[in-house]
Amino acid sequence: MEQLSAKILLFGEYAVLHQGMALVIPCDKYQGRLDFYEKTTHKKSAIQSNEFLKRFCEFIVGYVDEKFVLEVQLFERELERGLFFNSTIPQGYGLGSSGALVAAIFLRYLKRTKDLKDELKVQTFQKLNKLKNELGKLESYFHGVSSGLDPLSIILSQPILYNHTKDIVITQLPKTSGEKNHVIFLLNTKFPHSTSEMIRRFNSLYSKGDFKNKFEEHIVHNNNRAIRSLLKNNPEDFYRSLYYLSAFQLTEMKGFFPEPLQKEVSAGLDNGDYFLKLCGAGGGGFLLGFTQNWAYTREKLKAYKLEVIYSY
Repeated sequence: MEQLSAKILLFGEYAVLHQGMALVIPCDKYQGRLDFYEKTTHKKSAIQSNEFLKRFCEFIVGYVDEKFVLEVQLFERELERGLFFNSTIPQGYGLGSSGALVAAIFLRYLKRTKDLKDELKVQTFQKLNKLKNELGKLESYFHGVSSGLDPLSIILSQPILYNHTKDIVITQLPKTSGEKNHVIFLLNTKFPHSTSEMIRRFNSLYSKGDFKNKFEEHIVHNNNRAIRSLLKNNPEDFYRSLYYLSAFQLTEMKGFFPEPLQKEVSAGLDNGDYFLKLCGAGGGGFLLGFTQNWAYTREKLKAYKLEVIYSY
């Protein structure tokens, strides 16, 4: 069965739910695929996954869409044969573990998967937005609400620029460089999070007028500016926008960072050598880091496991 990569929402956490842009890239370091018991030695986790998939299957039974019809009976039969999701994508770390699962099930049990893949060779906003919305309905089982961007990006397996109701396009990051003048990295907080819980916490904040106004003025603006400047390879604007994003999250959403990491976020803002921000919903998992001084950053954050995901 098809192997699918994780994803990283470089920009757009929460902003994408409130008229903001989003930039999503694939992350091949972590992958997942549907499989059967007899092909794995980790039977306990496989059985747990199988039981979870059975509950998800019950949810899918009520899923009705004339364009995207799922073969639920085949799904049920394969669950009885020991189907499970064999994945290295950590759960609760912001890398789209639920999105990968939704994408895997969608591609496996969609009655017209081949037709869909043929259609996606010519991409339009209408096609991609319809598919995104349907995938979001399925992923809502895990989080209560979903934009559908995670499973869409995983299916396309290319960087995606989402401009809310205006466009969804395949895009390109600046060309990679062995010099590592600019490095994007993951920092492992070692604190898994609950996406649905963090979304509830954010929605509670957003219901307050003062926070809502600040969020729309500072986050959405600088989120969109960071995306545009990264894609245009404009470092000055890019790092300026990153500073404001990180500073807002630390000041107004401080509880979304694990307490031991708050001082590291603050230190990056103080010296400007690196910037840390949320990766996904926050509350733990990975943080996203950006630096123009990789050697210094690696030394300052040596207490944490860092993984380079892109350099240019």
